Amino acid sequence: MEKIVWVKSWSGLKPNDGLDEVNAYLEQGWSVKMISACAMGDSSNLGQAYIVIEKKNK
Repeated sequence: MEKIVWVKSWSGLKPNDGLDEVNAYLEQGWSVKMISACAMGDSSNLGQAYIVIEKKNK
């Protein structure tokens, strides 16, 4: 099973940045399959990433 989580980052943003959701899955045994990151707009202070996580069937 795979899930895609959108993580966003900019100055002063911590609540609901998406990393808490990713960390919760990792604690449950999921693993990161791929990360794709880029800037948001023209600002060097804004960024986003799509993190693909997977849970392998045992």
